[in-house]
Amino acid sequence: MLKYSGDARFWSTYPPTHKEYRPLNDPPPPNSPYHKYGGLIARLELADALVCFTYSLWCREYIRRTCYRDTWGTIEAFLGWCKIKWQSEDVLGDREKALLGLILMIEGFIRSRTLFYTAKTSVDPELEHTWTNMKSEMATLSREAEKTEMGSASTTGQHVNSTQKTPPMLPSPASIAPDSSASSTPITSSSGGTPSTKNSLVAPQSLSSARVSQANNPAALPLPPHLLKHVGNRSDGHGPTPAMVAAAAKATVSLGPTMVYQLKEQSGAIISASCCMDHAQRYLTLPIMARHYPITFARMMGSSLAAHEEHEPDIEDEEGELLWPTQSVTGEGLGWVCLMGKAMVKELGRDIGYVGLDGVVRKPEVAAAGASPPPPDSSRQVSAQR
Repeated sequence: MLKYSGDARFWSTYPPTHKEYRPLNDPPPPNSPYHKYGGLIARLELADALVCFTYSLWCREYIRRTCYRDTWGTIEAFLGWCKIKWQSEDVLGDREKALLGLILMIEGFIRSRTLFYTAKTSVDPELEHTWTNMKSEMATLSREAEKTEMGSASTTGQHVNSTQKTPPMLPSPASIAPDSSASSTPITSSSGGTPSTKNSLVAPQSLSSARVSQANNPAALPLPPHLLKHVGNRSDGHGPTPAMVAAAAKATVSLGPTMVYQLKEQSGAIISASCCMDHAQRYLTLPIMARHYPITFARMMGSSLAAHEEHEPDIEDEEGELLWPTQSVTGEGLGWVCLMGKAMVKELGRDIGYVGLDGVVRKPEVAAAGASPPPPDSSRQVSAQR
């Protein structure tokens, strides 16, 4: 009823020449608040309907301690419509824009809620299973690489873990001459042309030095440092060789279309929720509540309720305790947002004569034969204001 009334009242506020103009069958009297503040009251009806719809969905889930993602999809179109109406140029001042912040906060909490419960019940268990398979594959590949490397080393007479710090003998100039690398080129002293011992010692351990260099420089390995612990050590208990790390980096697992879609949805939900909360905090903060909604602010600041007690207050109560919404990342707190939103709608509406369901524009009904027609809208609004 509130949704239909808000739309119908909006259409009636357009100029008669506008293509969207639709007059009310029984418009409010010219001297009534519903005529004077027609546009604002129409937006309040939409915001009120959104709060009530969201709260009803949340209540059904709260009883079962779960979250139905498909159910929350039914509210997206109406939520987007409310945002469009509250983002219009007719919304003036911080007090009215706070309700735009409320709508954005509702959207952010809905997306955070579905994000958390989807991760908890579906995505995270599946990824845990996938990661277990990945670690097993990495271990298998690294062990095979170690066996290959040890077989190659035994053929050449070298040990895989040989890291000689001092060569058994100095290299001959003939063995150094063909090498053009900077690390093995002899440096002639200024006095007699004797090769520098410091630089000539590097050549005989080029293979082992390269291995030590890679082990000491994780950035040179194909896996980031935090994944090296999952590669596994060598059979002698020492850390993995670069060849083992390179082999483990080639491990793969398969992901089905359902899982890939869920991951994509999760990524989009994180970005969307962050965007909603970022914009919401521009219009709705505790200082704004203190200045423009002092009654609602006092109900939150003087509250003795805990974060997990969002089921305690009555949403229609105008004096009971409330609580500033908790962190959306927990997947909870949407109930507090709705309770606060209802209080904000009532506090703003009280100043302009808004009476909620008592003043709605009802859908036209075809009266049955012999039945009396429904009472006119204006009579209900006037009686409600009295």
